[in-house]
Amino acid sequence: MMQENDLDFISESQTRNIFLDVFSFFGTLSPEGNVLSLFGDVFERASVNPEVLVGQLFSETVFWQSSEHTSIILIKAIEEAKKGKKTKVLLDFRISSNEKIIIELYLHPVFNSENGLEKLFFFANEVTSREKEISFYKEKSEHLLFAAENAEIGLWYWDLIKNKIYSTPKCNELFEVPANETLTFNSFLKILHPDDRPQVEQALKESQQYGKEYTAEYRVVYSNGKIHWISARGRAFLDQEGTPKNMMGVVQTITDKKLASDELSKIYAREKKARDEAEEANRAKDFFLAVVSHELRSPLNAILGWTKILLNKDLDAETQKKALETIEKSARSQAKLLDDLLDSSRVASGRLKLEFREINLFEIVKTVHNLQKPTADSKNIEIEVTTDSEEIRIFGDSIRLQQVISNLMSNALKFTPAGGKITVEARIENENVLIIVTDTGQGIGEKSLPNIFRQFRQGDESSGDKGGLGLGLSIAKILVEKHQGTIMAESEGVGQGSTFTVCLPLLNSDKPLTKPVTATKPEEQRLLEGTKILIVEDEPDSREVLQLFLEQNGAQVKSTESAADAIKLLQSTENGLPDIILSDLAMPQQDGYSMLSQIRQYPVEKGGNIPAIALSAFSSMDNKQKAFESGFQKYHTKPFEPDGIVQDILQLLKKS
Repeated sequence: MMQENDLDFISESQTRNIFLDVFSFFGTLSPEGNVLSLFGDVFERASVNPEVLVGQLFSETVFWQSSEHTSIILIKAIEEAKKGKKTKVLLDFRISSNEKIIIELYLHPVFNSENGLEKLFFFANEVTSREKEISFYKEKSEHLLFAAENAEIGLWYWDLIKNKIYSTPKCNELFEVPANETLTFNSFLKILHPDDRPQVEQALKESQQYGKEYTAEYRVVYSNGKIHWISARGRAFLDQEGTPKNMMGVVQTITDKKLASDELSKIYAREKKARDEAEEANRAKDFFLAVVSHELRSPLNAILGWTKILLNKDLDAETQKKALETIEKSARSQAKLLDDLLDSSRVASGRLKLEFREINLFEIVKTVHNLQKPTADSKNIEIEVTTDSEEIRIFGDSIRLQQVISNLMSNALKFTPAGGKITVEARIENENVLIIVTDTGQGIGEKSLPNIFRQFRQGDESSGDKGGLGLGLSIAKILVEKHQGTIMAESEGVGQGSTFTVCLPLLNSDKPLTKPVTATKPEEQRLLEGTKILIVEDEPDSREVLQLFLEQNGAQVKSTESAADAIKLLQSTENGLPDIILSDLAMPQQDGYSMLSQIRQYPVEKGGNIPAIALSAFSSMDNKQKAFESGFQKYHTKPFEPDGIVQDILQLLKKS
């Protein structure tokens, strides 16, 4: 047996290197929770030197600002570890403003015989993929159970080895068993009508004997004497020796069908339709799970395979480049799949938001062409872009319309062989603009064409090239319709190429817009004329939108992406001090709280009293109170109302 001193030959540096290979990060804390040591490759991704965090409270470092509850959970875990308990906790770890990962953090107390608790040793591993997969399948299971309950369908699962039945509340209700009690085979037989019991027992026996599916219709007798009809369907599953392991099935009441003879044919048709829809939904579920598993695992296999080769073998420069290019391509593929899933989820839940403004659609077409051209060149595919105007003004969300056109061009590239051609035409017709994407590729079969915009459907399902989840075109259709437009697919058949046409209303069209435009009086458009504003925001999109809005109101805006850049700008006397500061709170390196606390130490002539407004995704009173204590006069929660910010700026400038 290995003794403790058997490991004495491993030096401290060797131990550290081993830990770096095993853990995402590790280190030690003082009994008060301050960082004593901190190591890990994850800090390179976060662009942070962990040595600068030594001495800080671990729970107050920037990594736990991904949500307002994360640091509270961490503090509780540290307190538990101080009591001598080995603690494990799951937390969000903030890499940057655009990225967070999920980690599993372990805390181990270290005691000495004289002073008690000496320090806390901790280590963590990233479990983002694992947690997302668990969450994904759990959510899908809940959706299926919810759908079954709402369809008045009871589900049951019988573990024949342990002789235990698991059933949904609806199933229990049909057999007059309380929802919180366990359904047993004896209680099921007891409620069966005596005349139907033999046939039901025989059907179950044959299914268990041969592993075949069974269907049955039988009566149940309730305690109040009423008789109801049940439709049942199920199947037993056998092991390799032919022994029945488990059974599962569905049950549904069909009393009205049996009793209303004059409506028998209509009810039967509806029941058959419902059964077909349930089977189609089940096939769609199986197809979806199979495709998601394949499409997520395929690039993951490439990533893991090349990573293992890079870690274990010395490769020449060309092979290293190929490995890294493959890893990057696979990671981008996974990111695209996840984006499509998120968009599909937002559509399903009604949380898809669009930001409408006046845009030039031709610029979007040109941008997508420039992005897709390298891919086309690599496949020896010609892309031709034509237009009858380079000023095509519409009212829409530029990001989402770029997504639509990008999806159409990506599809054309995917299904067009080398040497083919893709044309993109932007043409104005009456009060509309048409974007027509035509390719000389695989084409769409007659049977597939009507379903081309349905979720999880792809052009010709007989084709072997099926990369993706089949969500791109369905999302494109929804986005186009959100812009009061239409999208249409045409093809002469397999091998004849395809044409996709997007029709959108021009800005001066009389067609109603998705979001009404409220006219603004000229005198209200320049409320901030001449006002100097400094924006401190590490998220580029938020920074750009806010700057554009303030400039449209007449302000002179300077923006920075970090607290350090903002401090440098204030210390520069070249352009004078700003009249007001708008700052995000959760930023890497130095957050908005500490930045403004530092500014408030300056004399008045150096900007110590400049009014400041805090911008944050957190809405709790603790965050607001901390912002006010740091020197902010106003607090806006994201997503903020720009008009409200303008009013607060005017109010603060008036007071100052």
